[in-house]
Amino acid sequence: MPHDRLGAFNDAVLAIVMTIIVLEFEVPDPLTTEMLFGMWREVFAYALSFFWLGAMWINQHNFWHLIDRVSTPTILCDLVMLFFSSFFPLTTHMVADNFWNPLAQVTYGVVILLVTAANVVLYARLRADNGQVEGLPHGILGSTRNMAADIGLKLVGLVLSATVFPPAMVCAVLVTLCCIVIPQQLRG
Repeated sequence: MPHDRLGAFNDAVLAIVMTIIVLEFEVPDPLTTEMLFGMWREVFAYALSFFWLGAMWINQHNFWHLIDRVSTPTILCDLVMLFFSSFFPLTTHMVADNFWNPLAQVTYGVVILLVTAANVVLYARLRADNGQVEGLPHGILGSTRNMAADIGLKLVGLVLSATVFPPAMVCAVLVTLCCIVIPQQLRG
């Protein structure tokens, strides 16, 4: 399969997933300022999921043009990543409606970690398909150290969410996004 066709498919699926998240919002009835400001959890969960998926899309966008070959195993890895990504509308809605619920936060975290793991495997498959490609990072965050920090913080958030502080998962995702992922993207 041409790599640009798979890239276009990813773009379409991620755009749909990101759009469905916002469609899960319910307009307050009656619409008052207090009710609107009361939607902070929904807006926070939506923004976090949107920008996390957006950062993933940027990472993918930055490498699709660098590769020449895409094998069937790579396509399957990509489908697995998109499958796990398709759970974002559900888990984002769960977190928005049950912000202090450990199960909602842990479920959100498991989806985040499954998408992260699927991306790690996808990058490994792309390297196997294309060899040493100039500019293709060794991991989804450019370095093994960044990847270990990203996954480590998410795992800590998952454990804390399950045990003592439910919102620790969304906090961990926010910290990794703002302190690891976006700065790595800005460095080029």
